[in-house]
Amino acid sequence: MSSTPSLKPMADQSPCALRVTLRVEPFGSDGAQRELWGTPFRSGRLAVQLNIVRQTLRDQALQRIGINTLGLAAGLQVTVVSVYPESERFQVTPATRISLDTNPPGTSVKLPQSPASLSGTNERSLDGDSDTDQEPSAPTPLLPGLESAHRDLRDILLYPLRYAHLFQHLGVECPKGVLLYGPPGVGKTWLVSNVARECRAHLRTINGSEVVGAYIGESEQNLRDAFTAAQRLAEGSRRPCVLFIDEVDALAPQRDGADQHASRVIAQLLTLMDGLAARGRLIVVAATNRPNALDPALRRPGRFDREVAIGVPTVAAREAILRYHTRHLSLGPTLDLGYLATLTNGYVGADLAALCREATQSVIRRQFRRSPVVPGASTSQRTSTEDETVGLSLADFQAALTRVGPSMQRGLALDVAPLTWDDVGGLAEVKQQLRQAVEWPLQYRDTFDRLGLRPPRGILLYGPPGCSKTTLVKVVASCTQASFFSLNGAALFSPFVGDSERTVRDLFRRARAGAPSVIFFDEMDAVVGKRALGGSSSSSGGDVVQERLLTMLLNEMDGMEATQSVLVIGATNRPDMIDAALLRPGRFDRLVYVPPPDYDARCQILSIATATTPLDGDVDLSWLAQSTERFSGADLTNLCREAALLALAEHRSADSVAGRHFQRALAQARPSISLASLTWYDRFRQGLGQ
Repeated sequence: MSSTPSLKPMADQSPCALRVTLRVEPFGSDGAQRELWGTPFRSGRLAVQLNIVRQTLRDQALQRIGINTLGLAAGLQVTVVSVYPESERFQVTPATRISLDTNPPGTSVKLPQSPASLSGTNERSLDGDSDTDQEPSAPTPLLPGLESAHRDLRDILLYPLRYAHLFQHLGVECPKGVLLYGPPGVGKTWLVSNVARECRAHLRTINGSEVVGAYIGESEQNLRDAFTAAQRLAEGSRRPCVLFIDEVDALAPQRDGADQHASRVIAQLLTLMDGLAARGRLIVVAATNRPNALDPALRRPGRFDREVAIGVPTVAAREAILRYHTRHLSLGPTLDLGYLATLTNGYVGADLAALCREATQSVIRRQFRRSPVVPGASTSQRTSTEDETVGLSLADFQAALTRVGPSMQRGLALDVAPLTWDDVGGLAEVKQQLRQAVEWPLQYRDTFDRLGLRPPRGILLYGPPGCSKTTLVKVVASCTQASFFSLNGAALFSPFVGDSERTVRDLFRRARAGAPSVIFFDEMDAVVGKRALGGSSSSSGGDVVQERLLTMLLNEMDGMEATQSVLVIGATNRPDMIDAALLRPGRFDRLVYVPPPDYDARCQILSIATATTPLDGDVDLSWLAQSTERFSGADLTNLCREAALLALAEHRSADSVAGRHFQRALAQARPSISLASLTWYDRFRQGLGQ
C-alpha cells in the first residue's frame, strides 16, 4: 500500500459511529497487471466483494481526498465518496459500516449532510442493506387487498422521516406505535417487512418464544434488551428502525385473570412504550389476530397511536391473488379465475396459496394415473409424456376446495356432504324463503340497492323434530357462496365465567370479517332460552349463563346494523322457549314454519331415500306415501333403511328390496309426530298471525 500518514484511532468507534461510502475498482485496465484480488472482485457477487473489501481494508488508514491505491498485491483502488462523521483521514476498524457506491465514475453524487437528511446516493451496504436514508425504494409488488393498509402503514413510517422539520414546527409528536390486526394468513407480517424495506428502515422482530424466560425477571430483561438495541440503532443510524412484535396478544394479554408473570411482562412493555425517546426514528409495529384480547392500556394514544385493520379479501382481490399465485402455472382454456374467486368467500391470501398448491397436486395425481412411472422406462419415453400440455382445470380447483377450506371457519364450520335443494323432498315454500334470504342478496345486490331493500338479519326455522330443518341449513351451507359458521350448545357452554360470551363475540367477529356470512344456531332454545320473570336472582347457574348469552347475542345482532351481509339462522322445536326480544323485527325478521311432509313431499322423500337401493317391481312408493301420515322426513328415511335391513336378514345375498319388506317395516314403525303436537304448532302459528 502507498504510504499513508499515521493515525490515532478515533475516539468513538461504536458500531454506528463511522459510516463510509466507497467506490472500489480493480486498477490496471491494460490486462497486464499482477493483481491478487482484482479479477475475483470484478467477477464476484456481493458476498465475495464483502469479504475482499473487509479483508483488504481492515486496520487500514484512508484519506478523504484522492484515490487510495491498495498496492499491486491487492489490485484495488478505493475512492472515499462520503464519510460520517466528517473526517479528512480515518481508520477502518471491524466496527466500521461500509457501503459500496455503484454510480459510474464521474457521476455527481448528492452527499448526506446530517443524519436526518435524505440522499439520492445509489449504494449497497456490505452488511446486507443500505445505511443511508434515501428516498423510498420502488415499491415491490403488493398482494391484492393490502393496498389500503400498505398506504396507511407506509405514510406512518415515512412522514416522520421526510417531514421531521414540519412535525417539529407544528409541535406534533410522531407516532410511537402501530397496531395491525386482521384474520390469520391475511398478510400482516409480510406487509410489515415489505413497508420497512420500501422505506429503507431497519427491521427488528420480537417473537414471544425469544422473550419468555424461565427465571423471574428474565422475560422483562429480554424485552428491555430488544427495545434498547432497536433504540440505539435508530439513534445511531441514519435510517429509521421498525421494531415488530408479532402476535402481541400472546405477549400482552388482558391483565384480568392473567398470571403474575404475564402481568409483569405487560407492565414492562407499557413502561418501554412510554419511554421511547427516538420518536420518528423508532416505531413499534405490533400484529395480532385478536385485538380485543390485547390489554386496553396498550391501545391508548401515546403507545399504539394508530390501528390499521386488514380485512378478508373481496371477490376482486381474491381473483387478483389467484392470478398472482397461478402466474407461472399452465391454466386450462376453460378455467375462469373470476368464477373461482366467487367460490372462495372467506379465503385469505394464505388459504388461496394453499388452494393453488392443492390444485397442482390434483394435476400431478391425474398425470401419474395416466402415465405411472415404470421402472426401467427410458428417460425419453417419460419426457415425451410429461411434455404434453398439462393445464389446471376448474375440476382441479373444485377438488382442492373440498380439502382446503377457509382458515377463519376452522372449528366453527359445519361438516356436510355436498347437498342441493333437490336433495330435500317437498318444502317448496320454505326453500323459497331461504333462497330469498340467502341467495338473492348475493345474486341481485344491485337490485336490492336500487330498491332500498335490506336483507333479513335473522331467520328462525321451527317445527316438529325430524322435518329437515338442519338438513335445509346444510343445503344452504353447500349451495351458498357465503361463509358458513355453525354453533351448538355443546360447543358454546363453558365452565369458566365469560368464556361462552367470548365465543359468541369471536364468532360474530369472524363472520363480519368473512362477510357475506351465515351463522347457524342449532337447537336454539337450548342456547338462549326465555329469561325468567323478576330477574335472575333465583335462577340456577345454567340459567344465569343463558341470560348472559342472550344479552350478548342481542348486542351482536343489534351491532350488525353496519354489516348487512351477515345472516343468522336458528333452528328449534320449541319456539315458545325463545325469548321474545329475539323474535322481534330487526333480529329474527322471519319465523318460518317447517311442517311435516304432505303426500307429495312424502313421495319425493321416499324416491330420494331409495335412489341408490334396488327395488322389486312390486314396491309401490305411492301406496307407501299414503300409509305414512304424520311421518317426518327422518321417519321415512329410517323406514327405507329398516326395509333394506329386513331384506338382508332374509337372505344374505339379497340384491333388491321387495314390497313385503316395506310392509313389515311399516308395521313396526310409528310416526314421531303426534296429533297433539300438530295442534300446538297450529295454535302457535295463529298467535303469530301466520
